[in-house]
Amino acid sequence: MRLIVLNVCMIILSLNLYSQINLSLLNGQQKTLDSYVFRSDDGVEYVEFTFTKPNGKVKTSYIDCESIYSLSIDGKDSVFYYPMDNEEFSLEQMSRVVNARQLAIADYKPWLATVSGLIVGSASLFIPLDPFTRLLIPVGYAITMGFVKPPKSYVEKHYPQAVNDEWFVYGYQNVGRKKIFKNTLVGTLGGVFVSGVIVGTLYLVNQNN
Repeated sequence: MRLIVLNVCMIILSLNLYSQINLSLLNGQQKTLDSYVFRSDDGVEYVEFTFTKPNGKVKTSYIDCESIYSLSIDGKDSVFYYPMDNEEFSLEQMSRVVNARQLAIADYKPWLATVSGLIVGSASLFIPLDPFTRLLIPVGYAITMGFVKPPKSYVEKHYPQAVNDEWFVYGYQNVGRKKIFKNTLVGTLGGVFVSGVIVGTLYLVNQNN
């Protein structure tokens, strides 16, 4: 059934003369395309597309059609997603999940995760323990933070549409958790690097004295 829906979308989109093409993925990412072509390889349907990077360079990329939520041409959406069974999100549920993911990608800035990771990464090397244990502290902290997500109260406070909408909250927390982990990891690695430089410098100074 999903293949039938995909083929119908291909036919409809191929009949359009377009100027504005927006690609929306199930994970919440969005891209403005310059061009696109539907392709098939060994039964796998995918889209080859080009887009212009912020530096002005044109890049060619590919995406599996099953990773696409919709393709919009001049504001007219063609939805690719279609649930195959009752275990998958319905069209309405996935619409809310994707919308929340898009907002989280655009708006959510977990800067505290970066700062806390920087502090833990920096302080760990100054704790009077053996080197291996010192490194385990920031690693363990980063792994633990990988399970942290924005609280439901935060999502509902910043997005009134999230109240009583479990699918919106789920989508937002899904992306928020990934952002928290990424920022924690960046902060932790940065802290370990900075403290390593400091420890190394102090060691060389003491050696010369």
